Amino acid sequence: MDNLNRLNTVDKKRAAEPTAETGASKSVEWQDLSVEKDGDTKAMTESGRVADRIQVHAGKPLTIETGIVTATLVGVPKVRIDDLVYAHQRKQISGATRACALFDIKNTSNVPIHWTSRQTKFIGSDSYTYKQAHFSLDPSQLGAGCYPRQVEIEPGCRARVITPVEHLPKGVDIENIIQKITPRGQPGSHRLTFSL
Repeated sequence: MDNLNRLNTVDKKRAAEPTAETGASKSVEWQDLSVEKDGDTKAMTESGRVADRIQVHAGKPLTIETGIVTATLVGVPKVRIDDLVYAHQRKQISGATRACALFDIKNTSNVPIHWTSRQTKFIGSDSYTYKQAHFSLDPSQLGAGCYPRQVEIEPGCRARVITPVEHLPKGVDIENIIQKITPRGQPGSHRLTFSL
């Protein structure tokens, strides 16, 4: 799999829905990105643009707008991650797939915001809470503007964050993603809830 390239600007019509001032998204049905190489999926899988495939296969993105951030959950597909991690981790996770949340974030405030995967919670269809995976994605495999763990976003600027989910039990899917963000120098935090 080639390096993850930055996604082109999210389609304005698709990104406009659903939005919410309350910091929660409306439910939408998601599809997993197949790791099987057959038919149309084969062509997409061989394109080398993981982020584009996430956008194509994930359905409509979910966008939450607050007074400080516009956060779009592009998708949460299952992807093969052994070529996205550091070389020393590849042997232990050879052929493994994980659900990976891809966020596109724009800072709409006048102060820097800090987005960190440690503040991301995943709620499974079994009602249990799951965290990010216990391995690190290699930033050099993700491409410019995409971060695996954390990023400080300046006012008016954008970033992408991809967060792999820890190994889920068989038959469990992600139903909600909760992200907490705190703007620098401001009291309180904002809780964003994406319902899949």
